[in-house]
Amino acid sequence: MLKRILGNWHRYVLWAVLSGIVWAWIIMLATKTDASQKVTVYADLPVIREEALELALEREKPDSIKYVEAKSFDNIIIDQSAVLQGDLFLIPESKAETYLASFAPIEDPETLFPGQTFYESDGKAYGIVVFDEPAGIWIGKEYVMYIAEERCFLFFNKDSKHIGAWNGSPDDAAIVIAKNFLKLKED
Repeated sequence: MLKRILGNWHRYVLWAVLSGIVWAWIIMLATKTDASQKVTVYADLPVIREEALELALEREKPDSIKYVEAKSFDNIIIDQSAVLQGDLFLIPESKAETYLASFAPIEDPETLFPGQTFYESDGKAYGIVVFDEPAGIWIGKEYVMYIAEERCFLFFNKDSKHIGAWNGSPDDAAIVIAKNFLKLKED
Protein backbone atom coordinates (compact mmCIF):
# COMPACT_ATOMS: atom_id res chain seq x y z
CA MET A 1 0.00 0.00 0.00
CA LEU A 2 2.84 2.40 0.85
CA LYS A 3 4.42 1.63 -2.50
CA ARG A 4 1.17 2.55 -4.28
CA ILE A 5 0.88 5.85 -2.39
CA LEU A 6 4.50 6.76 -3.11
CA GLY A 7 4.02 5.81 -6.77
CA ASN A 8 1.15 8.29 -7.09
CA TRP A 9 2.59 11.16 -5.00
CA HIS A 10 2.56 13.53 -7.99
CA ARG A 11 -1.23 13.13 -8.28
CA TYR A 12 -1.69 14.05 -4.63
CA VAL A 13 0.53 17.11 -5.00
CA LEU A 14 -1.30 18.18 -8.16
CA TRP A 15 -4.66 17.73 -6.41
CA ALA A 16 -3.46 19.83 -3.44
CA VAL A 17 -2.17 22.62 -5.70
CA LEU A 18 -5.39 22.72 -7.73
CA SER A 19 -7.46 22.79 -4.56
CA GLY A 20 -5.40 25.69 -3.25
CA ILE A 21 -5.88 27.64 -6.47
CA VAL A 22 -9.64 27.06 -6.47
CA TRP A 23 -9.98 28.15 -2.82
CA ALA A 24 -7.83 31.25 -3.43
CA TRP A 25 -10.05 32.19 -6.39
CA ILE A 26 -13.23 31.68 -4.31
CA ILE A 27 -11.87 33.80 -1.46
CA MET A 28 -10.80 36.53 -3.91
CA LEU A 29 -14.28 36.66 -5.44
CA ALA A 30 -15.95 36.69 -2.02
CA THR A 31 -13.82 39.56 -0.70
CA LYS A 32 -13.55 41.66 -3.88
CA THR A 33 -14.75 45.23 -3.39
CA ASP A 34 -16.54 46.96 -6.26
CA ALA A 35 -14.65 49.96 -7.71
CA SER A 36 -17.53 52.26 -6.79
CA GLN A 37 -17.01 51.38 -3.12
CA LYS A 38 -13.25 51.91 -2.91
CA VAL A 39 -10.73 54.67 -3.52
CA THR A 40 -7.37 53.55 -4.88
CA VAL A 41 -4.13 55.45 -4.31
CA TYR A 42 -1.15 54.54 -6.50
CA ALA A 43 2.40 55.68 -5.78
CA ASP A 44 5.19 55.81 -8.34
CA LEU A 45 7.74 55.79 -5.53
CA PRO A 46 10.37 53.29 -4.36
CA VAL A 47 8.60 52.19 -1.16
CA ILE A 48 5.14 52.55 0.33
CA ARG A 49 3.80 51.04 3.58
CA GLU A 50 0.55 50.05 1.94
CA GLU A 51 -1.47 48.55 4.80
CA ALA A 52 -0.55 51.29 7.26
CA LEU A 53 -1.39 54.00 4.72
CA GLU A 54 -4.74 52.38 3.95
CA LEU A 55 -5.66 52.39 7.64
CA ALA A 56 -4.59 56.02 8.04
CA LEU A 57 -6.64 57.15 5.03
CA GLU A 58 -9.72 55.23 6.15
CA ARG A 59 -10.01 57.17 9.43
CA GLU A 60 -12.53 59.63 8.04
CA LYS A 61 -13.76 58.00 4.85
CA PRO A 62 -17.21 58.70 3.40
CA ASP A 63 -19.96 56.18 4.19
CA SER A 64 -20.19 55.18 0.52
CA ILE A 65 -16.59 53.92 0.60
CA LYS A 66 -15.88 50.52 2.15
CA TYR A 67 -12.17 50.41 1.50
CA VAL A 68 -9.17 52.57 0.64
CA GLU A 69 -6.50 50.74 -1.31
CA ALA A 70 -2.88 51.92 -1.53
CA LYS A 71 -0.44 50.38 -4.00
CA SER A 72 3.03 51.05 -5.28
CA PHE A 73 3.61 50.88 -9.03
CA ASP A 74 6.20 48.20 -8.21
CA ASN A 75 3.47 45.88 -6.93
CA ILE A 76 1.34 45.98 -10.07
CA ILE A 77 3.74 44.72 -12.70
CA ILE A 78 1.31 41.97 -13.71
CA ASP A 79 -1.73 44.24 -14.18
CA GLN A 80 -0.50 47.52 -15.68
CA SER A 81 -4.03 48.49 -16.81
CA ALA A 82 -5.11 48.67 -13.16
CA VAL A 83 -3.16 51.92 -12.80
CA LEU A 84 -5.52 53.63 -15.23
CA GLN A 85 -8.39 52.87 -12.87
CA GLY A 86 -6.85 54.47 -9.79
CA ASP A 87 -8.28 57.57 -8.16
CA LEU A 88 -5.27 59.32 -6.61
CA PHE A 89 -1.61 59.23 -7.63
CA LEU A 90 1.62 60.12 -5.82
CA ILE A 91 3.99 61.06 -8.63
CA PRO A 92 7.52 62.55 -8.49
CA GLU A 93 8.10 65.76 -10.45
CA SER A 94 10.34 64.04 -13.03
CA LYS A 95 7.38 61.92 -14.19
CA ALA A 96 4.55 64.44 -13.77
CA GLU A 97 4.47 65.57 -17.40
CA THR A 98 4.50 61.94 -18.56
CA TYR A 99 1.20 61.25 -16.80
CA LEU A 100 -0.35 64.75 -16.94
CA ALA A 101 -2.89 63.87 -19.66
CA SER A 102 -4.45 61.34 -17.25
CA PHE A 103 -4.91 63.87 -14.43
CA ALA A 104 -7.79 66.24 -13.76
CA PRO A 105 -7.12 69.92 -13.12
CA ILE A 106 -8.30 70.90 -9.65
CA GLU A 107 -11.19 73.33 -9.85
CA ASP A 108 -10.86 76.21 -7.38
CA PRO A 109 -7.78 74.70 -5.66
CA GLU A 110 -7.25 77.51 -3.11
CA THR A 111 -10.77 77.06 -1.74
CA LEU A 112 -10.75 73.27 -1.81
CA PHE A 113 -7.21 72.85 -0.46
CA PRO A 114 -6.35 76.08 1.39
CA GLY A 115 -2.73 76.72 2.26
CA GLN A 116 -1.38 74.11 -0.17
CA THR A 117 1.14 74.53 -2.98
CA PHE A 118 0.20 73.12 -6.38
CA TYR A 119 1.72 71.61 -9.50
CA GLU A 120 0.67 73.93 -12.30
CA SER A 121 0.59 73.48 -16.05
CA ASP A 122 -0.95 75.89 -18.59
CA GLY A 123 -2.22 78.07 -15.74
CA LYS A 124 -4.16 75.24 -14.08
CA ALA A 125 -3.47 73.43 -10.80
CA TYR A 126 -3.22 69.68 -11.33
CA GLY A 127 -1.58 68.31 -8.23
CA ILE A 128 -0.84 69.14 -4.63
CA VAL A 129 2.77 69.28 -3.40
CA VAL A 130 3.20 66.55 -0.78
CA PHE A 131 7.00 66.50 -0.66
CA ASP A 132 9.42 69.38 -1.12
CA GLU A 133 12.41 68.99 1.16
CA PRO A 134 13.81 72.57 0.81
CA ALA A 135 10.35 74.02 1.53
CA GLY A 136 9.86 71.71 4.53
CA ILE A 137 6.85 69.89 3.06
CA TRP A 138 6.93 66.18 3.90
CA ILE A 139 3.43 64.72 4.10
CA GLY A 140 3.01 61.06 5.00
CA LYS A 141 6.66 60.44 5.83
CA GLU A 142 5.59 57.51 8.01
CA TYR A 143 4.09 55.74 5.00
CA VAL A 144 5.90 56.83 1.84
CA MET A 145 9.61 56.97 0.97
CA TYR A 146 10.10 59.97 -1.26
CA ILE A 147 12.97 60.48 -3.68
CA ALA A 148 15.50 62.85 -2.10
CA GLU A 149 15.65 66.34 -3.61
CA GLU A 150 12.69 65.70 -5.94
CA ARG A 151 9.30 67.21 -5.29
CA CYS A 152 6.32 64.87 -5.28
CA PHE A 153 2.66 65.60 -5.95
CA LEU A 154 -0.78 64.15 -5.26
CA PHE A 155 -2.80 64.04 -8.49
CA PHE A 156 -6.42 63.10 -9.27
CA ASN A 157 -7.31 60.70 -12.10
CA LYS A 158 -9.54 62.57 -14.56
CA ASP A 159 -11.61 59.38 -15.06
CA SER A 160 -12.13 58.69 -11.36
CA LYS A 161 -15.76 58.30 -10.33
CA HIS A 162 -14.83 59.80 -6.96
CA ILE A 163 -13.86 63.41 -7.80
CA GLY A 164 -17.32 64.93 -7.75
CA ALA A 165 -18.17 67.88 -9.99
CA TRP A 166 -14.87 67.73 -11.90
CA ASN A 167 -16.25 64.87 -13.96
CA GLY A 168 -19.97 65.22 -13.22
CA SER A 169 -20.03 62.49 -10.57
CA PRO A 170 -21.91 63.17 -7.34
CA ASP A 171 -19.26 61.22 -5.38
CA ASP A 172 -16.32 63.23 -3.99
CA ALA A 173 -14.69 60.45 -1.95
CA ALA A 174 -11.27 60.91 -3.63
CA ILE A 175 -11.25 64.53 -2.49
CA VAL A 176 -12.03 63.45 1.08
CA ILE A 177 -9.28 60.80 0.98
CA ALA A 178 -6.84 63.38 -0.48
CA LYS A 179 -7.64 65.69 2.45
CA ASN A 180 -7.01 62.74 4.81
CA PHE A 181 -3.61 62.26 3.17
CA LEU A 182 -2.78 65.95 3.63
CA LYS A 183 -3.54 65.58 7.36
CA LEU A 184 -0.73 63.03 7.64
CA LYS A 185 1.78 65.87 8.00
CA GLU A 186 0.29 66.41 11.46
CA ASP A 187 0.78 62.79 12.56
